[in-house]
This record gives sequence, structure tokens and C-alpha cells, in this order.
Amino acid sequence: MSVETSNKILKITGIATIVISIFVIIIGVLSILGSNLISVDAAAEQKLDKDLALGVMVFSLLGMMALFSGILNLLEGIFSVRAANDNTKIMPAWIFAIINLVMGVINIITVVMDQSLENKGSTIVGTIIGLVITILIFYAANTIKQAQNNNTIKQN
Repeated sequence: MSVETSNKILKITGIATIVISIFVIIIGVLSILGSNLISVDAAAEQKLDKDLALGVMVFSLLGMMALFSGILNLLEGIFSVRAANDNTKIMPAWIFAIINLVMGVINIITVVMDQSLENKGSTIVGTIIGLVITILIFYAANTIKQAQNNNTIKQN
């Protein structure tokens, strides 16, 4: 793949990642806030039993995981767009692509092994789409990184 094609892929997938990650961050924040509101309301009415407390804790934990994932994806998207505009700044995009590749594989394994999911098919599809976008970013960033290394070797 050429550097020009890699720049286009980085820009398109970077923008898509930014947009998606903003939604994920919003969902994470709303989950955390929602779980806190439920626990405050239940505590005020003195109806906070073990099951509700466990549900609130899980909902809050899922919100924190979504928030963390969204922030990592947002950074990947920002660094990808930045690298598409200036190839000398490729390393952060490449590093965040590797981090998100590992997180994506763990996510797919978790989704496949989760027996409680009712709509497992749609969850797997969404997870695979996210992983494919990250693979494209990694491949494009790696192409640019290798081209820079080759240019450095030729100059010496």
C-alpha cells in the first residue's frame, strides 16, 4: 500500500473512530451517572437490597469500561487524523492502534464466551467492525512507519 493511500485510510478511519468514540464516552458517562442516581434514590427510600446494589455496581463498572474504551478510541482517532496530516507524527497512532488491537481481541473473546448475552450476533458484529477499523489504522500506520524507516536507511 502506498503512503498516500495510507494517509487517506488514516484520515477516514480516524474520523470514524472519533465520532464513534464520542458516542461511547457519552454512553459510559450516562451509565455511571445513571447507576449513581439509582443507588442514591434507592438509599433515600431505604430499598437498597443486595440484588439492587450488585446491579448498580455492575452497571457502574460497565460504564467505567465504556468510558475507558471510548477514551482510548478517541485518542487513536485523534492521533490517526494528526498522522494523516503529518506523517512524522505516526508513532502515537501506531501505538494506540496496537493497544486497541489487543483490547479488541479481548473484547471479542469476552463476547463469544459470555453466555448471558441475548443479542450476541449484533454484539459480535459491532465488535468485529471496531476491530476491523483498528486493523486498518494499524496497517496504514505501519505502512507509513516502514516508509519512514526505509527513507532513514537510504539517507544514511
